Amino acid sequence: MDNKLKKDLINADETFLTSLANKGIYKRACKDIDGIMPISREEDNAVVVDISGETVTVKSPLNECTCSCISRTVCRHIVGAILLLKNNLTEEDYADICFEEQEKSEQIPETVEEIPTAEEETEKSLSAEEIRKINECAVHCLEMLGDVLKRGLVRIPETAPENMEISAVRCHAVRMADAERAMRDLSTRLSDCLARRASFSTEFFTDKMCRTVSMLENLCRQDITPDMLGTFRQDYKQYNGYLTLIPIGERTVSGGDYEGEIYYFLNPDVQENPFLTVSDLRPTFYETKRHTLNKITPWGMITTLDTMMRRKIILANAKISEGKISTSKETVVAMNSSLDLNCEEIRSRIYCDFRQAIVELYEKNPQNETERLMFIHPQKCVSAGFDKHTQQYTLIIEDGAGFQAFMRVKYREETKSLVELVEKIGQKMLDNPEKDYTILASARIEKNEFVLFPIEIYDFISVPEYEEYWLPDEYKTTASNLKYAESVTEIINEIESNIQLMIQCGMQSGMDSKLSNKCFNYGLKGLSRLVADFVQSVESYRHDTKADIKKILNLMTVIQQYITTARKRLEIILTLGGKNK
Repeated sequence: MDNKLKKDLINADETFLTSLANKGIYKRACKDIDGIMPISREEDNAVVVDISGETVTVKSPLNECTCSCISRTVCRHIVGAILLLKNNLTEEDYADICFEEQEKSEQIPETVEEIPTAEEETEKSLSAEEIRKINECAVHCLEMLGDVLKRGLVRIPETAPENMEISAVRCHAVRMADAERAMRDLSTRLSDCLARRASFSTEFFTDKMCRTVSMLENLCRQDITPDMLGTFRQDYKQYNGYLTLIPIGERTVSGGDYEGEIYYFLNPDVQENPFLTVSDLRPTFYETKRHTLNKITPWGMITTLDTMMRRKIILANAKISEGKISTSKETVVAMNSSLDLNCEEIRSRIYCDFRQAIVELYEKNPQNETERLMFIHPQKCVSAGFDKHTQQYTLIIEDGAGFQAFMRVKYREETKSLVELVEKIGQKMLDNPEKDYTILASARIEKNEFVLFPIEIYDFISVPEYEEYWLPDEYKTTASNLKYAESVTEIINEIESNIQLMIQCGMQSGMDSKLSNKCFNYGLKGLSRLVADFVQSVESYRHDTKADIKKILNLMTVIQQYITTARKRLEIILTLGGKNK
């Protein structure tokens, strides 16, 4: 076995093998090899291992290992073979690698300038060979997405999710972290589609596919930088000073790829984006049942976090990334004290006028869940009920000016208890209209409505008196503006439906050529040209299968980006000025 393969095996720890396959496959492989010795032979800079009736060829780099089984992804046999060979490396093998590394480290550059500084290492650019490999991988992924567009989801082969997974592994090998996550996400969504799961949405798949196309196209360029590849791990940044946390709620997550709890906190020392979370989520492919797993005990605490959700916590050496607090052992609890949620820190952040919440939500342009969190106080509950068609329980609430918001929870087996809780509270709000409620919710603007997903509902917080919010001039609309916005919304909805139909049924379904004229007639000249080019490119592709599918993908993505931007502006106009009162 050559030293390059030995070095790869030595570095193949649990983190690497989990990223190569997944946690479930890694755990299964560990069980498979328990107590057995490898049956192997060397062939052409590789080692062939017989395991569980299959033949695995282990070579460097490890992501290029192959197996004789029917799986097209990194299977348990490959992971097991790697672990067997790693476990049977001798002390001499480790010594050889250490000696080789030591020799390299002792080679002194001829001049001082050859020694890179730490700053230069950080800003180191990619080599021409690395860029070439990234370009090739990005083109390969684009071709796979082009195949989805050509065939349509109704004709997609059963191997498509596995092929996407293989592409994700290739992305990992060339350090395309963001692309790897995107391809894995699309693989999961394709699996949902093939299994006809209710959770699959053509709308969400189309949006995710277009975002991935845009990312991959950027990675086809020659001026790629390491920052464009993304990072495999979250980059937590040091919080300046002590971090004060007011626990405000928790939510149970289940029914998906992960299950567990998310704990919510308020940082009273900042005004912008004051909400933070700690996640205690585990992959559902763990064999141990959830209730037998120990709950999280972060920051050197001797008790679990859920028992501290009634006390104010002050952290030293805290680290934060995109609204998430690291549970690193480097962070410690400096102090904790009793807590009353009926405090000024919360009362001062309650929105009593929904329009103010909508404007601030729109201007913030939230990128993650914590940026969507808000304390909302309704003046009254208008109606409450369960829609059997949409399988949603909805509370329609109003502020002091009669402006409405819609609190919705979709019924699933895992949300049954939450639906029952919201139903009970909704009935209380209807029966006792004089009682004050404050809702901690994740807010969004959806189809011209202010929509809330509840996290916690409090009935003991003293709320401020209602003061009408005066809309800024830029958000005030006239009847003619509303009519125009409604007409443009209908056009972009029709274009988006055509694109989703093409994703669903393939390029043979085409797109209505009249949409280009509709756009032009409403002054959307840029969108009109894009739609016309897209229709023409799709029509040409039908008669020339050798045409460049990447051009069609690009046009589709640019149209989708245009629609997303336009809809965002139209929704704020229609939500604030429409028939919501």
